[in-house]
Amino acid sequence: MITASDIMTPNPVTVDPDTTASEIARIMSEYRIGSVVVVNSRGDIIGIVTSYDIISKVVAEEKDPRIVTASEIMSKPVVYVEESTPVSTIVELMMKYGVRHIPVVNAEKKLVGIVAEYDIIAMGPEIFEILEIYTSSMRERKEARLRKRIKK
Repeated sequence: MITASDIMTPNPVTVDPDTTASEIARIMSEYRIGSVVVVNSRGDIIGIVTSYDIISKVVAEEKDPRIVTASEIMSKPVVYVEESTPVSTIVELMMKYGVRHIPVVNAEKKLVGIVAEYDIIAMGPEIFEILEIYTSSMRERKEARLRKRIKK
């Protein structure tokens, strides 16, 4: 069984809650990443900022990225998994919560890595088992959206 620790990117980039959106964007560009994990002074995960958060909560709302901070735009609570979590479970969580990045913690709940959608795709042949789960989840989401529309 393939687990989070097998595919995660170790030591993900973190920022503190007071980091500005412009600094986060610079960091993401420099490291070519799509998210940063927001941690408090004890290193506890308190949020995550993705490129989508910057686009939708700063740019689209015409806010000043030099003033807006991570604490204002971060997604929370954060969906995270432990190192031993099977990749199939990670895919299910991504689909259920509509996220593309999931932090990975150790037994002490300390951040040790991050799994991005790309990490799952890069798995190669092992992905076929997971694609079945993904396809099933996508069908369920589509059916749920259709049921929602019909009720309106």
